[in-house]
Amino acid sequence: MSNLLKSAKVGIVALNWKFEMAKSEDFLSRIAAYGFKGIQISVEQANSDKFLSQMKQNDLATAEQYLDIACDENGPLPTADAHSQEIVDAAIRAKVEMLVFAVDGTLERDIYAGRAHLGPHLNETGYQCLADHIAKYAQLAKAAGIRSSFHPHAATYIETPEETRKLMALLDSDLVGMCLDVGHWLVGGGDPVAGVVEYGKRVTHVHIKDVDPEILKKLITGEYEGMNVAVEDHYLFVPAGEGALDLIGLFAELEKIGFSDWMMSEQDKAREPAEEKSGVSMRNIEAALKG
Repeated sequence: MSNLLKSAKVGIVALNWKFEMAKSEDFLSRIAAYGFKGIQISVEQANSDKFLSQMKQNDLATAEQYLDIACDENGPLPTADAHSQEIVDAAIRAKVEMLVFAVDGTLERDIYAGRAHLGPHLNETGYQCLADHIAKYAQLAKAAGIRSSFHPHAATYIETPEETRKLMALLDSDLVGMCLDVGHWLVGGGDPVAGVVEYGKRVTHVHIKDVDPEILKKLITGEYEGMNVAVEDHYLFVPAGEGALDLIGLFAELEKIGFSDWMMSEQDKAREPAEEKSGVSMRNIEAALKG
């Protein structure tokens, strides 16, 4: 039985799983069998009545939907509005609990992931335009009863704690919370426990993702061509509790702020059998919750 975070829920961002809509019932039943209570849902899934019905049959919640914003140094690209509207519409249709905003990755920042000081950055106009874009669609989501949070993400224009701090200062804390993806926070040079301390109750959503410290060191020193190579070819991300993440320390700090929202287990790519690595993460999460 959990001693920490008794009101929090554990879900999954199933990037390391193979998904086919034709086999969705089996996909969802396997996720539920591991003990996960909710998932990150895609636009395709959100627009499928059959899929949403199968989620209910497996007692799985539409925990989150991810909204990636294409940007250059001046902020969101002209195509961003149509993309964001499509995702918000899908989230409303599926009655998603949390809309997770992030900047989409770019080659220019992928090359410098883990050493973002060497790469291009948003200019002042870019920060304000990005904040305005997020606020616009977060307001639409709020009107439909959906909460919003922002997810700092490696290989994007908002990767580091400094970049995150600058953007979050431009956003209404009551409108947009912090989605702390602890794996990306580590890649960006942050300490996840310190991140919880800094943002406190503004942390309204968590992605539990662990990092292989040796692969991270090589990424930071430029031994790989970029973030994508480190993830896809060298398995930068590992099951929760098997890397650099202080899982017990993270949960203890979340307990201090009374965190009671979603914690989403995530591993972008895993060694085969990949799905079983989600089970490893779940077991380690459950063990760490015992304190």
